[in-house]
Formats: sequence, structure tokens, C-alpha cells
Amino acid sequence: MASKTISKFALHPKHRTHLVFGANTDVGKSVVSTGLVRAAAAATDSGTVNYIKPLQCGGSDESFVVRHDSQSQSNITCKTLFTWMTPASPHLASRWENLPVSDEQITLSLTESMKLIQSSSMNSTTIIETAGGALSPSSWSPDNASAAGNRLGWSTQADLYSPLHIPVVFVGDGKLGGISVTLSTLEALWNRGYSVDAVVFINSGTGNGGNDQDGNAMSFGEGNAEALEEYIMMRNTKQRSLCRNIEHFDDGSIVLLPSLPPMPERLDNWYEQNHERFSKLNHLLNAKWDTYFE
Repeated sequence: MASKTISKFALHPKHRTHLVFGANTDVGKSVVSTGLVRAAAAATDSGTVNYIKPLQCGGSDESFVVRHDSQSQSNITCKTLFTWMTPASPHLASRWENLPVSDEQITLSLTESMKLIQSSSMNSTTIIETAGGALSPSSWSPDNASAAGNRLGWSTQADLYSPLHIPVVFVGDGKLGGISVTLSTLEALWNRGYSVDAVVFINSGTGNGGNDQDGNAMSFGEGNAEALEEYIMMRNTKQRSLCRNIEHFDDGSIVLLPSLPPMPERLDNWYEQNHERFSKLNHLLNAKWDTYFE
């Protein structure tokens, strides 16, 4: 059933769409998604801007985006498709609250939302923020258990969205210990056929006595970003073809953002200070989007 839903949907050159995946929960997907929404809304040629959160467990990432909309711009639309009150993984929250949602329901709701966006003659940008890490479970449903090869009732989100062929903005883990989870999650996305257009790290503290080649103090986020570039360069030619879209720092596809201010301080000033970074990333994503339709 899900394949029939997806077969009737196709990406459109006038309606740029990106999935935001993360290496793990709490790496800053909502922060990055909001920055992308703000940058697209500020661009003169963006048309309408849409934020979609397919699965929400506890809290509201949609409200975070709305709260940090710099100009309360009327061209931004935010939407959450399925919500559970429990702050847990979707497969647990849906079980505990006895509110199952199947893969078919999710893909149908998402593709219908995107078809509605595409029905407009105006250009658009849509940012779709996933929940947790890329391999975190989607919601549980007994209907999923009837699918071939799925007896447990849930899919990973990377598997759930892969048939849509939506390119990815990936939020890496900028903390100590974040290199392995960043690289392994990227490998999981590449192996499922995803095109990763950019990787974003949010800095998280400075290492104890760690210095770069010039003797400057090196932060964990900076070190993790450099490790990603080095890892890609060490791969052989065939392997590197999978990650060709993020091969070099200097093309802007690997982005390092400064540390966030302490909670509960609002992020308005932080977003203003990083406006140029997000604007450049928005421009890069537009350029890469165009190449998919050449």
C-alpha cells in the first residue's frame, strides 16, 4: 500500500524540499530547521516556506519554529502531522498511548501535504524535520506488522522516508564522542540511497588542551567536522561517489555553527549572528536542488 502512495508522488523543480535528519536526538535538528526556514523566508525568490514535522512526541518543535520566526512572516506555514504527549521514541509513545499510526498513514499524510504545496504556481521551500536520530523508530502500528519482513510493527525513519527520494540536510553530533555516531549514521543514509546535500554541526565546548596544527584551541564541533572531511577523503573512489555532495569544506556543504547560548535564553540574537551562514547554506541547497532536475 505504501508503495502505491509513493508512486503517485514526485518532487518538483519549483518546490525545493529537504529532510532534516540527525545523528541522534538532541543534536540541534530543530535549531537548524528553524535557521533554514528563516533563511528561505528572507530570500527574495523563495516564495512560500513550509515547515513539516511528521512525528512529534512531547513538546512542540513547530512552536519553536514559530517562536523564532524573526519577522512573523506571512509566507511561513508550519504543520505537525501526528502528535503524542509522551516524550519518548514514537514507537513507544504510540504503544503506551494506544494511538498507533502506520507507515502508510505517515507517508500518505506527508505526500498529500506536499502535493498541496506543489499545487501552487508559486515557488516554495519545504523543510521536513524528522524525530530523533535517522535510525530511530517511527511509530508503532499493528498494520506495519503485516508488511513483508516487518514483524515488530515499526520501521526506522531512514527506511520510512527513503522511497520519497528527498535530499537531506544532516545535523551531525558536535559533542565529545560525536564522530562515530555521525559517521555511522551518514553511512546508514548513504546505504539507503539518500543524497546528503549538507552536514551541519553545532559547536559544543572546547577540548581540554586540544589544539589544531596552528596551536589554536580546538572545539569538539570543529574537530568532528574536520574528522568528517578527512573520513570522506580517505575513502576510495567508488565509496566517495556516495558522498560526493559533501566532499569539501570550502564549498559550504559542511557547516560549523557556534555554540548555543545557555538555556532558557532565546536564540534570536544567535540567529541574527548566524544569518549569513544560514543564507549561504540556503543558497547552496537551492543550487544543489537545481542539479537534480538537469
